[in-house]
Amino acid sequence: MADPWQRLVVEHVRGPLLVVGGPGTGKTSTLVEAVAQRVADGEDPESILVLTFGRRGASRLRDRIEARLGRSSGLRTTAEPMVRTFHGYAFGLLRRAAVDRGEASPRLLTGPEQDLVIRELLPESGAPWPEALRSALNTRAFATELRDLLLRAVERGVGPDGLAALARVHRRSDWSAAAIFFREYLQVLALRDATGRGSVAYDYAELVRAAAGMLADDEDLLARERNRLRYVYVDELPDTDPAQVELLELVAGNGKHLVAFADPDSSTFAFRGADPAIVNDFEQYFPGAVQVTLPHSRRLGEGLLAPIGRVAARLRGPSRHRAMLPQRAGGSVETRTFASETSEAAFIAHRLREAHLLRGIPWARMAVVVRSTARQLAPLQRALHTAGVPTTTEAEDLPLHLQPAVAPLLLLLRCALDDARLDEDAAVALLHSALGGADPLAERRLRQGLRALALAAGDRRPSGLLLLAALRNPAELAMVERRWAAPARAVAGLLQQARDAAARPGATAEEVLWAVWHAGGLAERWSALSARGGHRGAAADRDLDAVVTLFDAAARFTDRLPGAGTDVFLDHVEGQDLPADNLAPMADRGDAVRILTAHAAKGLEWDVVAVAGVQEGVWPDLRLRGSVLGSELLVEVLAGRTMETIGRLSALLDEERRLFYVAVSRSREQVLVTAVASGDGEEQPSRFLIELSIDDEQPGFEAPRALTLPTLVAELRVALVDPDAPEERRAAAAALLARLAQQEVPGADPGGWWGLPALSDERPLVDPGEPVQVTPSTVESVERCSLRWLLERHGGALTPSPEQSIGNLVHAAAMLAADASADRAQLVAYVADRFDAIELSARWLAGRERDRAETMLDKLIGWLAGNPRRLVAIEQDFLVELADPEAPVEIKGRVDRLELDEHGRLVVVDLKTGKSIPANANLAEHPQLAAYQAAIELGAFEESSVAGGAALVQLGGETNTAREQVQPPLGEADDPNWAQALVQRTAKTMAASTFSAVVNNKCRVCPVKTACPVSGKGRHVT
Repeated sequence: MADPWQRLVVEHVRGPLLVVGGPGTGKTSTLVEAVAQRVADGEDPESILVLTFGRRGASRLRDRIEARLGRSSGLRTTAEPMVRTFHGYAFGLLRRAAVDRGEASPRLLTGPEQDLVIRELLPESGAPWPEALRSALNTRAFATELRDLLLRAVERGVGPDGLAALARVHRRSDWSAAAIFFREYLQVLALRDATGRGSVAYDYAELVRAAAGMLADDEDLLARERNRLRYVYVDELPDTDPAQVELLELVAGNGKHLVAFADPDSSTFAFRGADPAIVNDFEQYFPGAVQVTLPHSRRLGEGLLAPIGRVAARLRGPSRHRAMLPQRAGGSVETRTFASETSEAAFIAHRLREAHLLRGIPWARMAVVVRSTARQLAPLQRALHTAGVPTTTEAEDLPLHLQPAVAPLLLLLRCALDDARLDEDAAVALLHSALGGADPLAERRLRQGLRALALAAGDRRPSGLLLLAALRNPAELAMVERRWAAPARAVAGLLQQARDAAARPGATAEEVLWAVWHAGGLAERWSALSARGGHRGAAADRDLDAVVTLFDAAARFTDRLPGAGTDVFLDHVEGQDLPADNLAPMADRGDAVRILTAHAAKGLEWDVVAVAGVQEGVWPDLRLRGSVLGSELLVEVLAGRTMETIGRLSALLDEERRLFYVAVSRSREQVLVTAVASGDGEEQPSRFLIELSIDDEQPGFEAPRALTLPTLVAELRVALVDPDAPEERRAAAAALLARLAQQEVPGADPGGWWGLPALSDERPLVDPGEPVQVTPSTVESVERCSLRWLLERHGGALTPSPEQSIGNLVHAAAMLAADASADRAQLVAYVADRFDAIELSARWLAGRERDRAETMLDKLIGWLAGNPRRLVAIEQDFLVELADPEAPVEIKGRVDRLELDEHGRLVVVDLKTGKSIPANANLAEHPQLAAYQAAIELGAFEESSVAGGAALVQLGGETNTAREQVQPPLGEADDPNWAQALVQRTAKTMAASTFSAVVNNKCRVCPVKTACPVSGKGRHVT
């Protein structure tokens, strides 16, 4: 290696050495070269131990060492270099010692098994738990809290007596009870080991302590291990906990060879017990240790070192390693704030596309780092996909039970095993998942179908209960239309598959999961989507990877705990709040931008890194992580740190700043850090963004034009048709559009632009000579806006709202009320019998809407009592022809009430149940009432052809009584034929080939405003 400091480390073969360096100084590369050099010197790979943090990190480091040895001429190892995690190495020690003693190999006590033992022991324990906690003793959450406390104690070598002593000092009655339980727990485990499988079981936290204790108690075993290991290397030293340091001191202490690599500013796993103080205390554990600081940063260019260094400068601890020298020029840090998360995500997408298109950086060499994928992943993915940026999120970046493909499977298993968990929310979630495949329309149609069948049988249960009943007994779906019932039938079948599989003797979680997966048919569907590629193929890849990880977890769970049921496995998976540490095979994501957390980004690097959502309150997140039993306080006490709030907040701020430092130091060329600065002050940029930025003030910023072909085509088209644009600009736009059209870019060819192609059909809506049928309500809607009438008639109308359905029900009840002698009880009963058939937007509205319907009935009866006219007919149909020399016109409709006045003239009464009431000044020209009067005068009814006017009776609204609005008779108008002329004009408009959009007072509630050229919300369709 060219660097003398790295060369010194590579050549180091005696005594302890601490190598300290900032990000990108080549620590891991130096470790790899040192191992390769030892093998090149003829050392047995079995005599080399490489320890690191986490299985993923160990796997990556192992791959790098293998690749390095493979590149060296003639240097090919026959045995794998001993790259291990501390826990893996400790377990190997315990297993090897057990074999030497002729005992069965030890096994790892899993979290679910610990929870099972704890939950079984808690009711029988003699521990005097505080009164406030006793109601929680039987819950899974309390067992998890207790296990966490015991694990933290074991990690730091604290037994039952030590925990009891700490309880007395700090006056913690819950710790005192936990200490008594701890002793009982250890006795139960010892008894199980002696009488059970014949092998000792260790929990994850106890593993390292047990190995260290075994070596400390057996001098011969320790001597053999120290003789076997001639060279020990440790990567990521600051991420070790006290137990791991103790084990390291045993196997590599007393002057033996040890090379440890550290960046104390990058220690980010304090929540797992990591303590970066080991860097300062290294010489106390390994006397005579030499420290080497790697001064040259190969990753961070000159433009990155200074701003990133400002973040590190605020960290406590050693600082000499922060004075790094850049090996190359370049590198930039950009900080931006935005008015909204949408603008923020759009700008990130713009910068990534800019780097890819203009600088040629592959997608795979870019990343977006976030504080939490659970909160930020979905909106970022949507924005990047919309902008044409391919993304990938690996399974280990998100807790397994939160993976979109896994969550429905776990929910289905939980509902199958515990019928009480199958409530309406769970049912809807399963229907809308990939297992059911329903959309909101299918769910609504299914509910309506079940309701209709139930009402026909006299069953008035709400649709939610009917849905649950159908999932429990799919025979009830037989009478529902097949396409709407299919999702529910699929979910019901899978629930039964899970129940049947779980009921088999000795069924394991893996077998039950396989039965559901095989029956669901998702493997074939997702595999086909994956083969097609594109965004949907990438999503299918992610889903398949997540399911592979789930099966891998189920297999490991079954191997370690063969007697546990599927419900224990579900508790195990759902209790994982951190991403799965999994080595299951994953699909090749191809060239895509990775979205991940700062924890997952550690040890990785890219050319371009965007750090998104750097908000105060999110990053840093200074909420004190308090637990019921205070496991985090136990760690603080044992570390000698203060339990005061200020001290805990200070330590938490350091941890958050180190995490941010890791995020911004992953880039080789460009770092983009973004945040939202809302005008109301609710969202503010983090202090970390201010530290990183050169400017104190962070102005708001809006994203420029997106670097996508659709956006470019849109801009060129605007320039081309802009009459105020310079001729040179318009000519350039035309030339570019021509080039894009040759490449068949959508929207570039003027032949497809709106307004330029010839109309597909110029014929009128009604052929000449054919009759035009007009209804009175049509007259009003056509007069108001003929375009809206046309679009609503051909599919643009909304389905009736619940309010409209209630109005229709009141109309139907009004047929039973001829006059004031109508039986109110009969009308109310009529409405009540049919009210449950109406699907309300919320159940709590039922009482209010039922009262509103009864109020309208009371208004109707009150109006009938004062109505002087005589009833002729209710709900009377009519059809009459209006002679027209150009085209025959038919007026067709139905009147709510047809009445005779004192002069023997017919009066049409139209009942209205809505809240909108026309002004009295407009009644004389009311189109619908005028059409009714025109029908009377044309002889639509036998009783008379003389119109005595028409009336609207308003039953809705906030008034206490019905309001009658009367239109005078047509004969009293200046032009008695105006109504017939209005109908003729309406018929011509309806039969035409063009229709006009007219601004009116109903535009606000227009259902087709997105197709309207005057609404401001309309869009042209090419």
